[in-house]
Amino acid sequence: MPVLDSHVHCGLTLPLERIRPLWDEGNIDGGVMFSPVEEIYDRFDRDFVDSPSYQKSRERVHNYLRNLRSENHYIFWFVWNDFKIPGDEFSGIKWHRHGGEPDYLYGTPECEEVIEHICKRQMPVILEEEFSRTLKMVEKLKARTVTIIPHFGGLNGGYARLKASGLFENPAVYVDTALAGPGEIEDFASTYGVERILFGSDFPFGDPAYECLKVKKIFSGQDRQKVLGENLLHLLEGSKA
Repeated sequence: MPVLDSHVHCGLTLPLERIRPLWDEGNIDGGVMFSPVEEIYDRFDRDFVDSPSYQKSRERVHNYLRNLRSENHYIFWFVWNDFKIPGDEFSGIKWHRHGGEPDYLYGTPECEEVIEHICKRQMPVILEEEFSRTLKMVEKLKARTVTIIPHFGGLNGGYARLKASGLFENPAVYVDTALAGPGEIEDFASTYGVERILFGSDFPFGDPAYECLKVKKIFSGQDRQKVLGENLLHLLEGSKA
């Protein structure tokens, strides 16, 4: 069973050549890659309006990722407000913003169309949003596809708050371990089991070898195998090309 990193930023500004030595150091065989935020939109401009230069940037980075797709290399499409439909080469979705950043244009026909496409293909969605919007987005997906909450919810309002909301009772909600504390990981495993936990590093913000070792210290045997790769493979096999 390969060891797979489910959370890696990769693009023209963070090429695979920078990631591969770090994966090798951690005996990691590959993983899920999606664009760095700066190649998608200007996260530091709250009033950002899309521009031809960013449209070209998104096209370039998604074409770059297409060329990386191979065994153990999975690519996710980063959705932004042009709401372009992802190509069949993409196995999943990155849906990302933080408080103070430009808003997604929720409720527009284009947004609804891309959500329907994502659900029809059952593409897993790595969702990083503010707390209330996270809950609304998961409800909108209505368990038609899987939602992955990165960092055990560290940037979605916090693990404890999401747990108290009942979000993790939903069997279509997964979590990744990137930058999460061992206590949160152990609590989720003891409460909900290990089948919805995915190993992730959040490179370049996390070190893949260190994040992998963190998981190995918490889990052993079959549970370790599930978290380090088996769960992700099972999830991706359920998406439809």
